Amino acid sequence: MKTLSKSRFVSGVQCEKKLWYSYYRKDLQLPTDEPTQAIFDLGHQIGNLAQNRFPNGKDATPEDFSDFSPSIEKTKLWIAEELETIYEATFTAKNALCMLDILHRMNGEVWAIEVKNSTSVKDYHLTDASLQYFVMKEAGYAPDKFFLMHINNQYIKNGELTDEFFHLEDITDKVLSKQTWVEENLERLLVMLENKQEPNVSIGAHCSSPFACDFVHHCWKHIPENSVFELYRGGNKAWELYKQGILKIEDIEDDFPLTHFQHLQRKGLRNQEQYINKEAIKNMISSWQFPLYFFDFETVFPAIPVLDGTRPYQQVPFQYSLHILEEDGKLSHKEFLAHPEDFSNGKNPLKLLVEQLKQDFGTDGNIVTYNQSFEVARLNELANIFPEDAPFLKNLVSRVVDLLPVFQGGFCYFPEMKNSASIKSVLPAVAPDFTYRNLVIQEGGTASSLYHQSILQQKFVEENLAIHLLKYCELDTYAMVVICQFLLNVV
Repeated sequence: MKTLSKSRFVSGVQCEKKLWYSYYRKDLQLPTDEPTQAIFDLGHQIGNLAQNRFPNGKDATPEDFSDFSPSIEKTKLWIAEELETIYEATFTAKNALCMLDILHRMNGEVWAIEVKNSTSVKDYHLTDASLQYFVMKEAGYAPDKFFLMHINNQYIKNGELTDEFFHLEDITDKVLSKQTWVEENLERLLVMLENKQEPNVSIGAHCSSPFACDFVHHCWKHIPENSVFELYRGGNKAWELYKQGILKIEDIEDDFPLTHFQHLQRKGLRNQEQYINKEAIKNMISSWQFPLYFFDFETVFPAIPVLDGTRPYQQVPFQYSLHILEEDGKLSHKEFLAHPEDFSNGKNPLKLLVEQLKQDFGTDGNIVTYNQSFEVARLNELANIFPEDAPFLKNLVSRVVDLLPVFQGGFCYFPEMKNSASIKSVLPAVAPDFTYRNLVIQEGGTASSLYHQSILQQKFVEENLAIHLLKYCELDTYAMVVICQFLLNVV
């Protein structure tokens, strides 16, 4: 009979077929992509930090992950010796295996501690913690308490990280309440794995919850392009259509209830039909005052704060681009990019950014964004950090307007947009020759990742990275200029 690790148990609870494939059809599994690998790497980093809160433990991590027996024996020996702290304590029972992040003795109690890089306890955390407790209990080592150790999102960095970076949450009662459930599901999954025949499991919402499945490309291969799952904010509506046997958006019956945007999407696919509501667009943008300032931030949002005064996962601006369009059509450009070393050398890159904003913005004219909630939130955060600059920053906030609702609200729709109102979806329709393809950095995630690495190394990690970052951000705001000029011509 197979042996289930906690990760495979969680996979099996999500989908039997996902678990079955992980044993019998590994050939279908795609290589780990960069974002997923980054999550894994972060998990290891957070795990190492957590050990600092319970220092001087012994590590039972196996040298060879195909053989856990040495780790199991070390764990038994160190528990018998009443060692205070064990990292990766390893247990097996009832054809299940678990490695606990931290096993710790505290005031005569044995604590099981599982470490996560989230900022709260999730349902799937309880699933794997409950399996761990079950295995430990069946192996004869039931802990007195079970804790989930996660990041405290209210922690504010001030110098070196302190113990308050983590929050230790007692989940013992929740884990105990799931023990019968764990045993039943463990038995079910082990029996299922003994069957060499692939489980009959249809696609469903479980394919992406709680994790994106590594086998979606295989299980969803019958789903065509422009499927009902690509309906804008389709949600349950898409599954309703799928159950009716309708796969393509253009095949949706005319009497099926769709939102305005979804209706435009269907017409666009059927007839390559665009829609422009000139009056609605005019009502939105005709009151905007020149000069128009097209503005965009780039940010990092690390789990481990990189700047004093910031919290875990806080969006921290490191760059902005600003195009200024005068009423006579004259266009100029301003920009700011912080030096990575300024995050650690005593200078405050956020203060430098605010001082540059003061030089680049005039006192009149609207500030044009694409999804204003992001830029407004960053400006308000800066106002809270620097009260002395709050009047200036609040004035900027009061002048912000947004291009996104024109497209998100369905006042202007092109078939090229499909199910998205993002700036990169709108551009091919209004400016077919506009492209990011010639840039080294072509999207914000890459910009953020590379700059975060630069902060950690206190220098730009790649030659000409500063130039590439500036070019990317500049093109983002120029794209807004192009879209706005198109709309002004329309009305």
